[in-house]
Amino acid sequence: MNEKIFYNALNIVTESNYAKLSSLLKKYQSWEKAWQKTNTLFESKINPSEEWGRLEKHEMGLILESEPEYPALLRETQSPPLGIYVLGKGGMANPESKSIAIVGTRKATEGGREIARSFSSNLATLKIQIVSGLAIGIDSEAHWGAIEAGGQTIAVVATGLDTIYPKLNEKLAKKIIEAGGFIISEYPIGAPAIPYRFLERNRIVSGLADATLVIEAPEKSGSLVTAKLAAEAGRTVYVVPGSIHHPNYRGSHALIRDGAILVTHPEEIIEDLIPEYNPTRTSNQLSLLSEEEMLIVNAIQNSRGTLTIDKIIELTNLNAKTTNQLVSLLLIKRFIKETSLGYTTHNS
Repeated sequence: MNEKIFYNALNIVTESNYAKLSSLLKKYQSWEKAWQKTNTLFESKINPSEEWGRLEKHEMGLILESEPEYPALLRETQSPPLGIYVLGKGGMANPESKSIAIVGTRKATEGGREIARSFSSNLATLKIQIVSGLAIGIDSEAHWGAIEAGGQTIAVVATGLDTIYPKLNEKLAKKIIEAGGFIISEYPIGAPAIPYRFLERNRIVSGLADATLVIEAPEKSGSLVTAKLAAEAGRTVYVVPGSIHHPNYRGSHALIRDGAILVTHPEEIIEDLIPEYNPTRTSNQLSLLSEEEMLIVNAIQNSRGTLTIDKIIELTNLNAKTTNQLVSLLLIKRFIKETSLGYTTHNS
């Protein structure tokens, strides 16, 4: 515990300067010794134990890079954080779970937001962990999609965890934790939002994930940095293409030209992340479906043929947005399939 207490203190007085912290650890081999030898140099009057008490008051955890609970994928990256602060219950490490970072512009189009939510929901349904940055736009939709699918999502922020930035996403942050996810940061309590920290944050977003999916990245987008870091770490980068006339896709298309994989459906990612996935194994497990999903499956089965999306909406009395989301989920789960005439079940 002492190591965590003194790392937190040093992280505060160095203002999370990665180079300084790395140098201190290399020289003194422990955070406690580093504090004892150098704290007077920072002319700081903070009390390490009192600062640790503030963390506990906010029910925050701290995981050091040296601990087994530290995410293995993140440790493999070039400059992994020396410690990460965590809001959430339970342990983060799950070696059996695959993960994907979903990133894109804050100024997303309606179509881009729908794509992010749909991809996230489909992937989270298969227990693929969704990682993003809690920003408005694509990030927010990725988090919401995972929550709606009953999956787990991690939000990486560029401030201290005592405040949520942007404030608009306080409700989303609360929902992430309630759904079994986590909010994490490498910055201590009280750390403000500074532009360069958002770029530093991006290395954690990509570092936590087996792959990165980019949706709507303009030129000079921070998402391009995330994708670059993922590629440099040997992780796969996927990109959803868009209109050649829309500025939101200029960075996205540049990534594709540089070798990123173009995708138009979640299944293309699932085939890579879960090669052993056998979609037919769930074809008879109707007990796994929600009540609304069963309404759709029953409507299609009772038709003894195919149903268009409009007919499904009519028969189930579900709204159009919900129906489209659920049909997308049922397709990926292989409970239904799409034909030229509409939707039918796999045993039809």
